[in-house]
Amino acid sequence: MSVLFPRLLPGETDRRFRMLADASFGEHESMVAVHSPRAVYAATGGRRVTSEELGRLRAALVHAARKHGFPDSPSSVQRARFDREASQLLHEESLMAPGEAAQRQVWAFIALVLLPDVCAWRWPADTDGRFVADRFKGADLTRHALARLWTRAHILHDPDADDPYHLLNVLGEADLDQIMARRAALSCTPTLVRAIVREHRDDHVEDGIPSRTILRDSLMRLLRLTAFMDLDSATEVELGLLVRRARSEARTALEG
Repeated sequence: MSVLFPRLLPGETDRRFRMLADASFGEHESMVAVHSPRAVYAATGGRRVTSEELGRLRAALVHAARKHGFPDSPSSVQRARFDREASQLLHEESLMAPGEAAQRQVWAFIALVLLPDVCAWRWPADTDGRFVADRFKGADLTRHALARLWTRAHILHDPDADDPYHLLNVLGEADLDQIMARRAALSCTPTLVRAIVREHRDDHVEDGIPSRTILRDSLMRLLRLTAFMDLDSATEVELGLLVRRARSEARTALEG
């Protein structure tokens, strides 16, 4: 059965986002709750998440954040490691269905009620004390502090592997964003994304061309193909062959 999450009402979303700026660094924990009277649930489609489940999810993410150097100033490597662990935790522990994960107000609740401190640690205010609204409100889920991590884990989840989340470790933040930000053409087809990541992982040709350069050139070639090919109907084997061909063409062009 699907698990339904609270959806923070828009007015309360705006109010709590303003509270972030009013609180000093280290005081955001005072905003934490597992319930809000200004949140609603979908009328049908599953059971409501319990306070105990929300509490466990929060505890797991706080533990992961502290393990990787928050709330101090972690290195870029520590931030990347937190993102990978948080991706798996959000996907594995929340039991959230894709339909719920597509709701912006669900992520507004998670960021502004359940985990405002963790989100403020990961995406702190700028020098003027301003937070980026997209990281908390969920207007653009590809930029939301936590929604983007859930989506990443959901798309890269490989249930047939010994470690279903092993693909999360293949690409760095910038390279993965090159794929995930292209929602209409690439990331809307999870099997294609997994094929891109697998082929990048398994490409061991040593020709002096940086792997990132090969990846980005091949992505442009795949983007051109999506204009007239229905990749949703292709099998994983077919997509693997397509990605390998794009990488081969990219390498040939770059060598020339």
